[in-house]
Amino acid sequence: MINLRVERKRASYEFKIDPHKPDSFANNGKNNSLDRIIIRDDTRELARFPCQTVANYCFGGQASASSLPWGDTVAAGSFTVRAFVPQRAFHGEIHAITQTRDLDGEWIDHNAMQTTRGGFQNGRWLIHDRFSFKTGADTRRAWSAGCFILSSRDLAAFNEALRACGVKPGDLIPGTLIEE
Repeated sequence: MINLRVERKRASYEFKIDPHKPDSFANNGKNNSLDRIIIRDDTRELARFPCQTVANYCFGGQASASSLPWGDTVAAGSFTVRAFVPQRAFHGEIHAITQTRDLDGEWIDHNAMQTTRGGFQNGRWLIHDRFSFKTGADTRRAWSAGCFILSSRDLAAFNEALRACGVKPGDLIPGTLIEE
């Protein structure tokens, strides 16, 4: 059986170029994509990809966290991924992050959604790429509002590795996120 392991570097939380300036696209690009998402089976690592797991897009319309600006970041511990969910407006094939909590302590449910303490249903936690439909290419940096973000090339390779393991749309994959 396969599983996922996400290794988050503590430096990923230090995403502000200037810690004294407000969150913005110009300021939140430091230490980008330092984290790793790893596909494993019961005995070994099968594939490893760099990704962004800390919510560095925590401003403007994406400022939905409850206690910390980056509070929509998936917390360390267990999670489940539902493979190959409908794309909606995303590029590439995406996956839902479910059955876990964010750093604000809010539950991310079986639909990759959460209900905040105030009763508001918030966002979708996904694994997707950093492709921009506006430019027709990947952005220079990964912008996460709580998702695990890979480059387009790495997401395609991640998906190919999942298929090679027999993963089909809707399959549930257990995962663990650790901080180093």
